[in-house]
Amino acid sequence: MDHIVPGDDHREINLRALCGFHHQAKSSREGALALAVQRRRINNRFRRTEAHPGLL
Repeated sequence: MDHIVPGDDHREINLRALCGFHHQAKSSREGALALAVQRRRINNRFRRTEAHPGLL
């Protein structure tokens, strides 16, 4: 079974049957997207907000 909309909504309307290959591909895509979002969030914390004094 696969969640159509990712998350913890286990209602029947949000579930569908997928073969193992396609479920793995979809899960892998969703995991890569979540990792990219997390990396962007972390990188934004360390982004410079002002120019480096040597570059002025």
